[in-house]
Amino acid sequence: MDGSSGEELHSRMGQPQVSVVIPVWNGERHLKQAIESILAQDCLNFELIIIDDGSTDGSERIAASFSHDKRMIIRTQENAGVVSARNYGLQLAKGEFVAFLDADDIAKPDRLSKQVAYLQANPQVAAVGSHITYFSDKDGELRTQEFPSNPDQVAKALENGNPLAQPAVMLRKSMAMAAGGYRAAFQLGAEDYDLWLRLSEQHPLANLPEVLTFYRIHPDSLTHRLRHEQTLGALAAMCAHRRRTSGRPDPIDGLRGPLTAADLMIFGLSEKEEAAFMPSLMGLQAKESFDSDKYVGLASRAWELRKHMNRGRLVRHCLAPAISAFRKNGEHTKAIQWFARAFLTEPLSACWTLMR
Repeated sequence: MDGSSGEELHSRMGQPQVSVVIPVWNGERHLKQAIESILAQDCLNFELIIIDDGSTDGSERIAASFSHDKRMIIRTQENAGVVSARNYGLQLAKGEFVAFLDADDIAKPDRLSKQVAYLQANPQVAAVGSHITYFSDKDGELRTQEFPSNPDQVAKALENGNPLAQPAVMLRKSMAMAAGGYRAAFQLGAEDYDLWLRLSEQHPLANLPEVLTFYRIHPDSLTHRLRHEQTLGALAAMCAHRRRTSGRPDPIDGLRGPLTAADLMIFGLSEKEEAAFMPSLMGLQAKESFDSDKYVGLASRAWELRKHMNRGRLVRHCLAPAISAFRKNGEHTKAIQWFARAFLTEPLSACWTLMR
């Protein structure tokens, strides 16, 4: 970066133009590397905000070891979850632009400067992400996830899933705050997708067509631990989006705690929408103590909605978990009854359940 472009990154009145927010909860293993990747940015004018969400390990000590750097702002709060931590950082941010990074990920040195340049050149865009490369401590770089880049492509992709990676995104603070920030109903997952959908109803979103963030894969990551909760949240975010854009009330408004399966009753789901939720509901049930009646109820409802589901998906993700639960808990008659239905629907998938 030359001197003139560097000067453009300085904002008026001595305020940082970019605020970087890293929320952390018990992230001592990787936090130092995440912080160092931001402090090594070629962007000249930024602040780094660490929000310690009630860590009980050495995260606070690691963050404090960088406190000599005037760009650092460290705040702690009682454990309230990543949504609360991100919103706290967003509120504290003095920059026009706010970038996020998770405490176990790594930003490339030119990430901030490239995203700032894009947002400056495209003032209508509310947020810009990038491609990401997945990696692990054991295996190094694993694969690169490419996302659609121009706003039209992103808008289309948003209707079918999340095309912006949270730890790779930089957004305009004013637009994010006007949209309401991250919502508490999505504490267990898809809080980013919900925000992107709400932003997209008013503004374009985009991605830079290059890798600017490295996304760490490990067993303790939320993606691994809360897979079904995140899928449930993503489906709920899309249903809420459809209702807002059709002029109906947002069913998420008024929810103050994490979204649960019971909350879906307020959505007024169509059969097609309900069918989309069934695999996640069955996955969540598998995390609970065995309840025969609940498994029968879920399997029966999935069977009633089978015309809205791919046969393999119905068997593998809705019937198979129930069959396995019945077998493991000695309810062999129910297991045989549901296996018979599964076998008549999709023989190969049904046989797969017996091999698990």
